[in-house]
Amino acid sequence: MKRWLLLLWLLVPLPVIVWHFGPGQKWLARDHAHALLKRAEAAEAQGDWPAAETWFRAAADKVGNSDPALRTRLDLALVRARYHQGSALDAIDGVNRIVTDARFPHLPAALQREARELAGRIHYYAAWVLRLEGAQRDLWLEEAELARQNFRLLTESSLAAGALAYGQIQQTNLESAVRLQRLSLTELMARPLPEEGQNLANQGLSEQMARRRGQRGNQPGIGDNEDGEPAEGAGTTRFPGGPGS
Repeated sequence: MKRWLLLLWLLVPLPVIVWHFGPGQKWLARDHAHALLKRAEAAEAQGDWPAAETWFRAAADKVGNSDPALRTRLDLALVRARYHQGSALDAIDGVNRIVTDARFPHLPAALQREARELAGRIHYYAAWVLRLEGAQRDLWLEEAELARQNFRLLTESSLAAGALAYGQIQQTNLESAVRLQRLSLTELMARPLPEEGQNLANQGLSEQMARRRGQRGNQPGIGDNEDGEPAEGAGTTRFPGGPGS
């Protein structure tokens, strides 16, 4: 009897040990990732983008691929950090990987909207800067078209879902993306480049894009009904809080 009691006592910690070295490790990693995420968000709120990138990357390493939604959120934060530090190509490639990933349609709707809006903004300002740098038409037009496609998809899906305020903002952004394609270079040069776009300026973006043109190729279209004019009643203010259009 004593032997059975001793054996039972020795086996009690076994489930705890198994959990600790199995599923428990995932929970510990996730908790650590959330702690790192808080540090990253605090740095981002202060505009300390290099520090934010460091913490976001550390959190992403902890998460790995165990939580697709959280990993996408962290990858998106890394894109945002690179974008605000002026790393145009990294931002373009990063956001394109996110929105073209096969798992993207299965992510939470709010996360999809956030990713597409950031993609639209990155492509929009990349197109603006490329035009100012005198890039070939096919280079800047590809970026402008990707911006238009993302904003149009956001506009249509938001209005269809009854999110009228958000849909109106995206309709405004859509109008701006269309206008960017139609403005003459002289008209565009007369408009001040907003601060957000200045992050991408003065780094030879057109030369970088031209050098890798053969590797990148044309991007596929996004969603249905890609052609046509923006809906009637589209706004005339480009991005909330941003000057120019």
